[in-house]
Amino acid sequence: MAHIPKLGQCGHTFTRGFNSIVKTVEQRTHKGAEKGATLWRNISIFVGLPLIILSNVNSYLNSQQHHRERPEFIAYPYLKIINKPFPWGDGKHSLFHNPKVNYVPGIGYEE
Repeated sequence: MAHIPKLGQCGHTFTRGFNSIVKTVEQRTHKGAEKGATLWRNISIFVGLPLIILSNVNSYLNSQQHHRERPEFIAYPYLKIINKPFPWGDGKHSLFHNPKVNYVPGIGYEE
């Protein structure tokens, strides 16, 4: 015959396995994972960081070598359509306007 727990015994059924779930920090650490963590830390330091530095140096040197002339602006009908003026300045300059690169309709390149 099945045992029917009394009202005070129901809490014990929910907390019975609680001690196996809640563990201290020392119990949760895995001793076998130390070698793998050391390996990946060393790979990150001695392989990853030099690759990041080399790629940054490469991109900087490439940007220093390639100083191209600004191409002539071709006014295609679908470019630089301004339906209403911008709410700042004269209404033709965008918020992040660069006078060396950005073409202004009706004015052209400013520099």
